[in-house]
Amino acid sequence: MNINIDKKYYNLALTALNEGLSKQKIPKKDIYLKKELLDAFEYSGNILRRNHSEEQVRIVADTVFETCIRLARCLFFPQDARRIVLQGKIYHIDSQSQTDTLRRNMDELKQII
Repeated sequence: MNINIDKKYYNLALTALNEGLSKQKIPKKDIYLKKELLDAFEYSGNILRRNHSEEQVRIVADTVFETCIRLARCLFFPQDARRIVLQGKIYHIDSQSQTDTLRRNMDELKQII
């Protein structure tokens, strides 16, 4: 996998989230997860756009935002999308770990706001 494939899926997931995941299908049993994902994406994006004065808030909001993109990659795109490149190394991600990370960081973000 090269960085271009990683960027491709990053951009596809970001576009899908910006479009409200309107074109993405998810099993009915996971429909609540789609809503949770969109809510977290919007919440963290709003904080980042406002350029919050506290660095910790910005850092956690950015982490939530990026986790939303990774979770969308796991849920709505092919297996290749589940491999990301960080600092030149390839990592495999899965929807369960990304969901857990998203929930943990959203809880933290809501506590520090």
